[in-house]
Amino acid sequence: MSHYNRVLVGVEVLEGASHDAFEEACDVAKDHDAMLVIAFVLDKKGYASLASMDPYGFERLKEQAGTRLKAYQAAAQQRGVTGVQTALKIGVPRKEMVEDLCKEYSIDVVVIGQSGGSKIDRLLLGNTAKAIQKKAICDVKVVGGQSPASEKEYAGSDYTQEKR
Repeated sequence: MSHYNRVLVGVEVLEGASHDAFEEACDVAKDHDAMLVIAFVLDKKGYASLASMDPYGFERLKEQAGTRLKAYQAAAQQRGVTGVQTALKIGVPRKEMVEDLCKEYSIDVVVIGQSGGSKIDRLLLGNTAKAIQKKAICDVKVVGGQSPASEKEYAGSDYTQEKR
């Protein structure tokens, strides 16, 4: 098993819960005495119509996301994770997670929920977790989903894909 110094968890702070991935990331960070980076990527394209209806709507979403990230940070600290940072990025989640956040924070492992959005979204846009697994230069741990069999399809029999 690899030793991790920096763990990145992608969370959803506006449209749903990311509790499984968050809890797993906290456990990994505690087990390895690692820094935890809790990140949310706000996909501006997904909220384009909001900007046309409410010019301040996107800014309010950013504020709301920042507030919820702080709540995740406090929860991680309550769970015993000592080094916790948050990151709020604007862009395409799969790109920001892999190309920017992993490099910026020298991440050793990414923990992410298996799916977000509807089945149609995943069909048309692709699965973010699967894309991160393919592109990441570090280990990726995919958490959650409908069944252990579907998790194994993405992440191997131990639910972790190691890329070292």
